Amino acid sequence: MTKQQPPRPTRLMGDRIRAARETRNLSTQTASAQAEISSGYLFKLENGYVGTPSPRVLHRLSQVLGLDYWELMGLAGYVVPASGDDSAPAPTAPPSPEAAPAPLDRIADALEDVRDELRMIRKALAERQAASPGETL
Repeated sequence: MTKQQPPRPTRLMGDRIRAARETRNLSTQTASAQAEISSGYLFKLENGYVGTPSPRVLHRLSQVLGLDYWELMGLAGYVVPASGDDSAPAPTAPPSPEAAPAPLDRIADALEDVRDELRMIRKALAERQAASPGETL
């Protein structure tokens, strides 16, 4: 059996994650629990076996390990804004529910219509079952 070779870009990222974890004296179990990932997945990340780690996972790890999120994203092979790049959009807060754009209103209305339709179907099924108690649907 041949040993699996890890992808090179994520190997550098894995080394950075491991070094930060060890600097903070965290076990893989503790760090993975705090980042809400499995310890097996953290092991794979640290050893470069994950080709494209999720940005969400990298964000949680950056918070737990005190690493720069954009550094991890770059090490994982993602395109990141260059430092000092004024053309990069600044992070913004999600819109408040009161300021929901019209498409979200339409989606909410459609979901409420689906909910109402499901209630009518359940009622019709219950009536049919009551009319023929021995019959299974």
